[in-house]
Amino acid sequence: MEIFENINDFIYHLNFVKSIPLFWFRVIIGFLTVLSLIYLSKIWLSYRFFKKLGLKTPKYRFFYGNQLELIQNNNYSEILTEWTKLYGKTFGYYEGHFPIVVSSDLEFLQEVFIKQSTNFSARKKIFVSRDEDAPEHALFTASRNRWKKMRSIMNPTFSSAKLRELGPLLILCADRLKQVLDSQNEKEINITQFFKRFTMDSIWNCAFGVDIDFQNNADNIYFKRCEALFEFLSKPNILLFIGNYFHEFLDPFMEVILFLEKFLSQFIDFTRINPILWFMNHVFEIVEIRQKGNIVKKDYLQLLINCQTLTTIEVKQNLALFMIAGYETTSIALTYACYCLAKYQDEQAKVYEAIIQQFDSEEEINSDNVQEVEYLDMFVKEVLRYYPTGTSIISRRCTNSTTVKGIDIAEGLVVAVDVLSLHQDADLWGPVDPKEFYPPRHAVKRNPLAFWSFGNGPRNCIGMKFAFLELKIALSKMLFNFEILPLKNMNEELELFEAFVRRPKYDVNVTLRKRN
Repeated sequence: MEIFENINDFIYHLNFVKSIPLFWFRVIIGFLTVLSLIYLSKIWLSYRFFKKLGLKTPKYRFFYGNQLELIQNNNYSEILTEWTKLYGKTFGYYEGHFPIVVSSDLEFLQEVFIKQSTNFSARKKIFVSRDEDAPEHALFTASRNRWKKMRSIMNPTFSSAKLRELGPLLILCADRLKQVLDSQNEKEINITQFFKRFTMDSIWNCAFGVDIDFQNNADNIYFKRCEALFEFLSKPNILLFIGNYFHEFLDPFMEVILFLEKFLSQFIDFTRINPILWFMNHVFEIVEIRQKGNIVKKDYLQLLINCQTLTTIEVKQNLALFMIAGYETTSIALTYACYCLAKYQDEQAKVYEAIIQQFDSEEEINSDNVQEVEYLDMFVKEVLRYYPTGTSIISRRCTNSTTVKGIDIAEGLVVAVDVLSLHQDADLWGPVDPKEFYPPRHAVKRNPLAFWSFGNGPRNCIGMKFAFLELKIALSKMLFNFEILPLKNMNEELELFEAFVRRPKYDVNVTLRKRN
């Protein structure tokens, strides 16, 4: 008590609190101390959560939970796989003191993602806003009835017929990729940088109807700001910190942030500081120009506008989602594909042979017949199985308390998928060792829940068909014109890390040679 009073008196004599009467100051300090003790007790009790459920957990630290290990290793997927080996196919871990269930049990996941999908109609909170059910939400973050309405409206925009309309734009961008790579003949290049510009070019043409030609303009301000956007998203931030360690206070904190942002925006241009605001403002401008000018184009924005039942803000948010969801995931997938073609020369020969058997000339490549190249399809699927990109975002949040395989799942509890364990499961992908790169394994019909690169169930990735088409057109054009030479270190495995997507830690350098 004496120590408390000494500290109390010390704080009281600081200049900024001298105006408060000593009695009331001590009351305030005492009240805050009691609240802190109650909150710390709540945190301590929260770590008994999985013991009550009968689930094992990795060793955790008070307050931090298991978050420090996840942050320090920068390889979320591989850590989950190690934990699965130690604690079983369904276990739990703590982000701060927020519990997360992880599973690679197909029966458990079938309940969560398919049979009981109405009880798991939301994702883990990644992007934050004031009201989760407000119309200012894209398909990815919407939940329950709003998601159901938006998904039913938007499903037709990704039909085969609609994708056929976007095909010529993808061909245009793939032709530009070929032209840019022509100047790099027999040079060692960081191939990811070329795929990033191709993917950005494809998205702005197919989604926004804006032809900026990023591939021939490396210094374009739009490309630089969009790159800054993804760099911003991949780094830890204050909202992520609060979400992990003080998730109960996240919504009120967000209210304060939004109020301050609104007030300070009168004096500060936040678009210069925050690349997300810059990007969203430009997306909004594009939509407004299109709507006010009655301009009609064959692109994704036009398909959303034609839906009519979507609000303007929903059109804008889903257009932004197209960019955020489709840029790095696709460019990194192309990087992995190119790496595999360089490393496994026999596979490159098989894919090339399949392409030239399908097409007598490069001009024949289009959005319809590229889908008919069977070995190319198997190769792309194997790349995505072997190197899944968006593993950390595949989860579901319980919206109605339920029971799954005898485990009580309370409303708000998040279930995450251990994707790597499933993609490397010999029972699901044998008889050839799943750790071996082997495209023909996809000629055999597999359990649909064995493959998680685009999620599963009603809330799987709506842009899956577009992503496959983009990958196949780019690879067909590339292999039709270039041979990818063997890697210098053929036996060296890629070192990977995760920041927003799972990517190579170092540059992937390859050498292309023009075909005769």
